[in-house]
Amino acid sequence: MYIADPKPTCAVVTSPPIRGENVNLSCVMTYTNYGDDARQNPGAVMTASIGWDSAAGTVLSAATTAVSNSRGVKIGATLQTDVQTLASDAVIPSHNCTADFTFTDSVTTGFTYALNSLSWTCMSQPVRTWCK
Repeated sequence: MYIADPKPTCAVVTSPPIRGENVNLSCVMTYTNYGDDARQNPGAVMTASIGWDSAAGTVLSAATTAVSNSRGVKIGATLQTDVQTLASDAVIPSHNCTADFTFTDSVTTGFTYALNSLSWTCMSQPVRTWCK
C-alpha cells in the first residue's frame, strides 16, 4: 500500500479579514491509496482524517469527497474541514491542521502488515487584519 499526495494545505480564506469580525480558515487534503484492493492488500485497512488544532476556532463544516480511478473504484478521498475564529488582533496567528492515517489489520491472512500511523501537519500563514 502506498499513499500519494497526503500533505494538507491550510489558510485563512476570508478576504479581506476584518479586525473584530469572524474569519474562516480552511484545511484540505486529497490522498490516493494505491494497492487498496483485495488482491493487492487483503488485510490492512486505512482510515484518514484531518483536523485543526483546538486554538484555530469553532468547526464550521467537514466534508469528504471520494476519489475514484477510471473504473469507478474508490482509491482515496478529498477531506476538508473549515473553522471560524474571531480576528481580534492586528494579525491572525498561524494555526496547525494535521492529516492522520491510521492502519489496522482487519483480516487474518498469513501476512504481516506495518500498522504504524502517519501524519502530516500544515501551518497556516499569519495574516494581517484590516480595520473597519
